[in-house]
Amino acid sequence: MIQNNETPNDKLDQLRRENEEKKKEIAEKYGVISLNNSTEHDLPPEIESVFLNHIMAFEDAYSSANPILLYDYVERPAYRKVEDLTDEELTEELNRLTGLLYKYQIILDTICDVSERELYRFITEELFFKEIDDMHIQGMNTRFIYEEFHPNHEHDIRQHTHDFIYSYLDKENDFYMHFLTSEAEKADWHLHFRQAFSSFQLNSFSISKLHFDTDKANVQIACDIVGEIEGSVESLYFSGVGELSLLYQWGFWCVDSLKLPRS
Repeated sequence: MIQNNETPNDKLDQLRRENEEKKKEIAEKYGVISLNNSTEHDLPPEIESVFLNHIMAFEDAYSSANPILLYDYVERPAYRKVEDLTDEELTEELNRLTGLLYKYQIILDTICDVSERELYRFITEELFFKEIDDMHIQGMNTRFIYEEFHPNHEHDIRQHTHDFIYSYLDKENDFYMHFLTSEAEKADWHLHFRQAFSSFQLNSFSISKLHFDTDKANVQIACDIVGEIEGSVESLYFSGVGELSLLYQWGFWCVDSLKLPRS
């Protein structure tokens, strides 16, 4: 009788060796060198093996995939024009089409509220005629976001204004720089005020007015800020109305200038 004396540690060591071979194969075949030592200290060998298998399956499929219309990818389902549907019919048809897309591992998400009629129109008049790679990998989805095709500028401006103010007043890092236009990043207006204080306390913040077109935006803010003066026990209070101007650059709304209320 042959006994198997392999221990659990032996199996893990063997799996680690197999994972290293997979990494080498991926790097040699596809030039993905960043996988080396990128996951071995973070993932258990079993999970890392599954991850590497997915990478190999994706790269193999992608290397031989041809472009195809999404409508052909989902095997050309029958559908009616959006204007021919009642509201009740539209809900049923939208559920049918989104279920069909999901069957083919295609997911449509929205960031903001979008009407059912607009979503149906978007699927049948735009998404169906977008080219994708003709590849099927079990467990991997293709995800589309409606706002990537039709940006909701008001939502983005409000979100970027909010994120910028909170980041700008956080002295722990300089992440706020990522919200600036290229021109503002080179300027120093955002440095002087920030460097004059050791810390900030934001008591309240809200957007009171917002105007925008396709290129620029003006945002009025109501805020109450306390700034602790560097090297002093004194504080300054900034309460009232401030203003931000934003420009649309690189497909994002970026802060170009900031005026805070006077102390």
